[in-house]
Amino acid sequence: MSTNLKRNMIQVRLSDKEFEQFEAIKESLKKKNNAAALREMIQLAPFVGKKTQAYVEKLSKVYNDLDAKADALIWNSSNVTKNLNEIAHAANIAKNNDPANETTWNWIIQQLQQIFPTINQLNQVGSETKEFIKKELDKDGSD
Repeated sequence: MSTNLKRNMIQVRLSDKEFEQFEAIKESLKKKNNAAALREMIQLAPFVGKKTQAYVEKLSKVYNDLDAKADALIWNSSNVTKNLNEIAHAANIAKNNDPANETTWNWIIQQLQQIFPTINQLNQVGSETKEFIKKELDKDGSD
């Protein structure tokens, strides 16, 4: 054997599990011997690494966007729920104690009018989140 060939030779000792994995990869690559399989893996490594890294980065961006949208939904729905409970409580007290109190009913109407923009925002964020999820799922299916 020439010196150059000995210098470029690789010997690896594998556990039984690692050897089974290697054999499965070799079979999936349709290679007849270990050297051919190893050469193919070396050629594929940069592509697989970059693709995997890009996919992880994409998932991270999607998760962060989705996380922000979910936080906005939770925050808005919590505020709407709290405000509606306060309005409902006031309406029940007014109905039971002084149903003719115009000031109280005007306050209730004013509070409802103020909460409608928040409800509209909540609906909009909910719709955007659904569209965002659908778009990302469609993209992942086409990759």
